[in-house]
Amino acid sequence: MLRYIFIFSFFVVSLKGYSQVSLEIDEKKEGQLKNLAKEAERTGEIYLSLEYYKQLVTLAPANVKNQYKVAELYRYTRNYTEAEKYYAEVCKNNSEKYPDAVFYLATMQKANGKHKEAKDHLAKFKKLAKDVSDERLKKLYKTELEGCDLPDLMKDSVPKAIVSTMSSSINNPHIDFSPIPVSEKELIFGSLREKEAKFYDAKSVDTMKLPVRKFYVGEKQDQDWKFKGELEGPFNSKDINVANGTFSLDRTKFYFTRCEQNWQYKTICKIYVSEKKGNTWSEPIVMDEQINMSGYTSTHPTMGRGTKKNQEILYFVSDRPGTRGGLDIWYSEYDARKKSFKAPKNAGSKINTVGTETTPFYDVKTKTLYYSTDGKANIGGLDIFKAVGELNAWEPSVNLGYPINSNADDLDFALKTDAKGGFIVSNRVGGQSLYNATCCDDIYEFVYTNFLELVCIGKVLDKKTKDCIENAKLSVYIVNGEEKYLSEEITVPNCDYKIQLRPGMDYIIEAGKNDYFNNSVTVSTKGIKKSDTLRKNIELENIPAQPIVIPHLNYEFNSAQLTFDSKALLDTTLLVLLKNNPDIILELSSHTDNKGTDAYNMKLSQKRAESVVNYMATKGIDKTRLTPKGYGETKPVVPNENKDGSDNPENRQINRRTEFKIIGKIDPSLIRYDNDEASEKEQEKPEEKKSEDE
Repeated sequence: MLRYIFIFSFFVVSLKGYSQVSLEIDEKKEGQLKNLAKEAERTGEIYLSLEYYKQLVTLAPANVKNQYKVAELYRYTRNYTEAEKYYAEVCKNNSEKYPDAVFYLATMQKANGKHKEAKDHLAKFKKLAKDVSDERLKKLYKTELEGCDLPDLMKDSVPKAIVSTMSSSINNPHIDFSPIPVSEKELIFGSLREKEAKFYDAKSVDTMKLPVRKFYVGEKQDQDWKFKGELEGPFNSKDINVANGTFSLDRTKFYFTRCEQNWQYKTICKIYVSEKKGNTWSEPIVMDEQINMSGYTSTHPTMGRGTKKNQEILYFVSDRPGTRGGLDIWYSEYDARKKSFKAPKNAGSKINTVGTETTPFYDVKTKTLYYSTDGKANIGGLDIFKAVGELNAWEPSVNLGYPINSNADDLDFALKTDAKGGFIVSNRVGGQSLYNATCCDDIYEFVYTNFLELVCIGKVLDKKTKDCIENAKLSVYIVNGEEKYLSEEITVPNCDYKIQLRPGMDYIIEAGKNDYFNNSVTVSTKGIKKSDTLRKNIELENIPAQPIVIPHLNYEFNSAQLTFDSKALLDTTLLVLLKNNPDIILELSSHTDNKGTDAYNMKLSQKRAESVVNYMATKGIDKTRLTPKGYGETKPVVPNENKDGSDNPENRQINRRTEFKIIGKIDPSLIRYDNDEASEKEQEKPEEKKSEDE
């Protein structure tokens, strides 16, 4: 018997093994074909199983079970036209027995652009829903129905982007995916570089080296993208599928996915990381089992930044326990103290649904998560959405609409470095096709048609001398109500800076330099309708070498307790200073006059200094940044008595002072907040009350 393996692959939500279509030359009996079909499906050989079931339909055209299996397998392989045809055949006289087929017929009609027909069949499905065993379909019904109206709602809108397929130098008939913009003229992407279907002797498959997905590089030359070959470094493998990568925020680490089938024929993906040392990338190591839970997939890493601690947040996709649908988006915060990522948490019901969520991309500069899902109202299949937020706190997701989304699957959204456009991956009609018109994912490039070029320029100057300050560090924050979050950090070699801004936002640009207090300016792009250049200088004040007195800071009589007015004073002086300069460490000192014994004054001044430190802690300031020190009467700044020996009340009042001086700096990311754990639990509480279909 002669058997051949037809190598073909497609990409929906995760890396999968090759689908191997076997062409049988000799005839098989119906029972044998059914066993072969089931075994092929069990082992993940979807195309092989499809061929067997098609033969079964040929042998027994009236067998509805086999028709239904063919419809299902055509849907899995994203042959929407054939899937619709077979689902329709099943639904002719068997809708009550196969209500799932009515639902999937509607989704295939949506994928084929027949939204009105899809709406009719969803209405029919609603009547049959009581007999549906798959509770997930009942929950997805509403969003699928809403999606049927999206084309009409969007038809009169002006396209906000121009989408075009990448050249045949980049895209090939097999799968192309996972675009990673490196610069405006360099792109890393995943691909299976096979130009045609190939047949292999099935007896030799176990000993053969079948082609695998790898990382490749594209380069823009003039207006065209050109294929430049494999990505250099230790990332690709001869035997394992790799792709889906992201850089750390400082570009010194590269996170990516490797996928293999386990003994149960389930494709398991794991996230690896490689570190750049000089000009060389280290051998990738698999991340720990908190990220790569044993027996479950972890893939599609993307890097965000936390508002509170400015720490990296790893977002990724997984099917681990706690997942609401097929795949969910999860996140893990980096712990700078332990130098490792924390236990992952679910991104929550504002993002995840009973459907599938995949290919997240986090835009740090706007705190926006772009991702694909079929669990929200979609034009067809997986649509790309965006949501502003972080961790598990998100604003409502927004469908990006036409032409970013289409009737087919749209995923792998990635912005270019200048944010004027980016890349998506889609199996929409019009791409390169090997098996059917919508089988294979291609990379598409898009350019925003309404992009506003908004730039803020200025100088960083010494407040006193007006001289340029070189190598100042700028932190750009976006302000949303009372919250602000870090958008980007840059170092300015000379005093002139230039920052790209996004429209419709309020910014704080903060400058800092050793031996200077931080200072900031506010900039708003709200209401700006055309490209513009804004100008803002930032002046920094020298940190004095001498201690700084906090004037009029009073305590209760003969006590270390702060008065109400003193607390209000601290709120507007010291607290503001500490928040604006989160890296400084202060000695907080208290002094007395010489009335009373030395021991008593020393004890009282120590308690008063501690009282200020404790009050700052109640305002969220880490105590490790404040060193309380009581000096009693040992460091008067003026005499307590006049030259003739008489008392000087005014001078005594000057000596009874609280002051501070800067004694060092700390990495703000290492600050421990006492209420961190409590705030995390508070964030999680609303999630527990929400249902999966919200």
